[in-house]
Amino acid sequence: MPLGDTALRQKIQQQVSTAYLQLGYQPQFVELPSQRRLHLLREGDIEADLFRICQLDDTDPALQVVPVALDKLSLNAYSLSAVTLIDWRERHDLLISHIRGFKMAELQDFSGKRITVANDEQAFGLMLQGRVDIVLEDSRTAERFLATEEDAAEIIWQSVADFTVCHVVSQQLYPLIPALSKQLTLATNTAQ
Repeated sequence: MPLGDTALRQKIQQQVSTAYLQLGYQPQFVELPSQRRLHLLREGDIEADLFRICQLDDTDPALQVVPVALDKLSLNAYSLSAVTLIDWRERHDLLISHIRGFKMAELQDFSGKRITVANDEQAFGLMLQGRVDIVLEDSRTAERFLATEEDAAEIIWQSVADFTVCHVVSQQLYPLIPALSKQLTLATNTAQ
């Protein structure tokens, strides 16, 4: 599962736990960074990832998205200037930062230079120092991070795209997908 104890992670962990328990499995959850989770999942060293965007590249035969939307995330562009956000995708002069391996941001096409960093502290820190023009981040993560920052009042944002999140499994669990889909649908409907 993703790093950081968030309300979204808790909600989805409960839904996924309930679904697996109904199928007779006791899931164990381990916190890992996004890229490592994806690598371990592809290698078959872990059986599932708590959640990823449902629009995960489906050309990877080692992974399967369980086709049940568990929640929604909104990708936003954050900046210190409203002018910077005008037609930002077409501007070659902009430096645009996001966390390395953050698929929602990696899927975005834009003309500016992409700067990848390790975490929100680096991304927003570079922006506040005037070293990047825009930060791409999901709204929930950004709001939680910016609530702790003194300079956050200066930051404005623009909605970029919405994504749904789904549970992802490795090949070992492919046979469980139909039953897991049914249980996740029940667990998701109960949580709402």
